[in-house]
Amino acid sequence: MTGGGEVPTWAIRLRDERKRRLWSQKTMAVRLVRAADADTRRALPSVESVQRYVRGYEAGDHKPGDLYAQLYCRVFGLSHAALFGDDPAVDRGNPSDAPTLADALALTSWLAATNTSRDAIDHLLETTARLAQDHACTPAGRLIADVVRLHGQVQELLRSGKQRLRETRELFRVDADLLAHACVILGDLNQDRVAEIFGQAALLAAQEAEANEAFAWAALAKTARWRNKFVESADLARRGFEHSAPSPVRAMLASYEARAAGLLGDVRRAREALAKAERAADELANPGPETCVWSFPRPRQALLAISVLTRIGDPDAALQAVATADATWAAGTPRSPSLWGQIRVGSEIAHLMKGSLDGAVEQVEPLLTLEPEFRMATVTRYLADLAGLLRQRRFLKSPAAVSLLHQIREFNAGALTENSGRVN
Repeated sequence: MTGGGEVPTWAIRLRDERKRRLWSQKTMAVRLVRAADADTRRALPSVESVQRYVRGYEAGDHKPGDLYAQLYCRVFGLSHAALFGDDPAVDRGNPSDAPTLADALALTSWLAATNTSRDAIDHLLETTARLAQDHACTPAGRLIADVVRLHGQVQELLRSGKQRLRETRELFRVDADLLAHACVILGDLNQDRVAEIFGQAALLAAQEAEANEAFAWAALAKTARWRNKFVESADLARRGFEHSAPSPVRAMLASYEARAAGLLGDVRRAREALAKAERAADELANPGPETCVWSFPRPRQALLAISVLTRIGDPDAALQAVATADATWAAGTPRSPSLWGQIRVGSEIAHLMKGSLDGAVEQVEPLLTLEPEFRMATVTRYLADLAGLLRQRRFLKSPAAVSLLHQIREFNAGALTENSGRVN
């Protein structure tokens, strides 16, 4: 420490650079060790010893020697002069302004410095994919917490330090997928306005990374539909379809356009988009598992078709789509509770459109046993559509209709989210 007990400027700078990155002194020690090459790392003391050095450096007790000074430069991505306020030359007798060895080392340290690694990014990618894969079999309340927590980790890396350009793009790509997934889950939880903002952020992140934008377009189109912005939803879905390569999400986007067009009453556009979705789905070598939020397996294709066909007044075709989904499950394909529940409701609506109350009751009874944690908005709001049909004059005096309405109210009362009349 300098005379008078003052902490040297370089010591304050080391401390401030560490705190700006939200690192503890132990984390700083770990990063210093990791910044060394393999041979040097083997010669370094334990992390605990290096942590004591860090504490001493920041207190100004003694200045880092050449080795630790170079490691600090690598970790922070700063030159020796920027960190320590001097620029020692290897050849002290040379007064020339030519770059020194220290300059060269500082430059390569800055270029190589990063606050992440390939392994860390791969872990983030794998975790993001796993969360998407578990979408349909994990309660929405738990899933959103996991997705937002991982998004926070990515944001901390992006905001608190330096990465190489390709790593920054990778992190933006990961965050785009997380934000799009969060948008979908927030819609399930009736938080439409927040969902829309997350969807917009997902699109910006994907564009920043020059990555696949399909997830963001799909999330935005679905959210717009749930906010009763049907024209906007159809247009978002079409734009997403046009900007996407062949994939399950591209087929899903065409279905979303068909769904929004059906809600608008634009039968022609709805049928054209539905046909486009079927062609895109038929081209898929692997539509993905039913549990993944971005997959488009046969049951999910059937659900979107049912939603469109009941809206445009074709209950027979809707029941054919129900049969397709049921046949897929009967063949052994695992089913997600919420998707199965929505198809049951779609089947009920088609039966009621044909005037068959008995058929609707037969379909609804298995659904009413669905666990509360899976009674998300995409199920309860679809049931609201069914309740609206049951209140038609022709069913008013039917004991079965009255009983079914009562059961729907009880089901929704025990649901995860409030019922606001939204359909999937």
